[in-house]
Amino acid sequence: MTAERNRGGMLVWGGLALITGLPFLAAGVSSFLLSGKLNRGLPLTAVLLFTVWFATGFHGAGVAAVCAVAAAVSAGSGLSLMKTIYWTAGLTLMAGALLSLGFAGFMNIGESELEPLREVYLSAGMEPATIDRVFDLILYYSPGIGAAQLTVGAVAAVLFFRSLSRRKKLSPGLERREWFRMHWGVAWIPILCLSAIAMSRTAPLPYHVLRVAGNLLLFMALPYMVEGLQVTIYWAKDIPGMLVLLAVSAVFATPLLAGGILLAGILDTWFDYRKKIDQRIERINNEDSSDKDR
Repeated sequence: MTAERNRGGMLVWGGLALITGLPFLAAGVSSFLLSGKLNRGLPLTAVLLFTVWFATGFHGAGVAAVCAVAAAVSAGSGLSLMKTIYWTAGLTLMAGALLSLGFAGFMNIGESELEPLREVYLSAGMEPATIDRVFDLILYYSPGIGAAQLTVGAVAAVLFFRSLSRRKKLSPGLERREWFRMHWGVAWIPILCLSAIAMSRTAPLPYHVLRVAGNLLLFMALPYMVEGLQVTIYWAKDIPGMLVLLAVSAVFATPLLAGGILLAGILDTWFDYRKKIDQRIERINNEDSSDKDR
């Protein structure tokens, strides 16, 4: 990879990490520092984590610490990029969930955190009743939204860490790429959640059951969207003009395209479309070779 492309990757992934939250930008830098000489990396990491604690509180500092250590240890163990992402995102999500039990943070937004937005919405012309409805939805789905933010932030931190590591050729295992693909058994989570929501239409279910089901559905849309996006790009990359058409569709038919990508991700867990595409290409190439030999 050229230096220019790597600098571009640093800007993209560093920017995404910052957008998802300061803890994830700090985690990406800290994991890079911890991958080098510890006598220099540990003090600098401590300063970064103190800064995160001062800016975001104990919850943010704890998430940043777990994310940084998980990424540095996984990469230092020679794991591939995808396995490093799995471990880092999983441990970061677990840490965020546990810390949310005692501290305000990603997965337990309170009304006090939303109140400063009320004046902004009122100045934009929204009705008070509409604002209350929006706040109720945010509070209801805050665990799922927070879980998605933690996962995206951890992934961005790992990819930012990889871009930083390339400069000094640290963590070569991160250069081994693998396709992301959900296990078919995970599909039972959205199936059971949808079943619970459907059952609630005819028989009342406890509030907490429905809230867990709704938040799990919201969170599970993220990995299936990623898988569906990979399948879509893998299918479209060799078709002239298809990527441009998809880009245009993303602007003018966003819900339709997003629904199609999500469905492709769910179905890919059973049908493995990328394998089928490779088999079809191989079959076509073999047929062409046979025609030339005649």
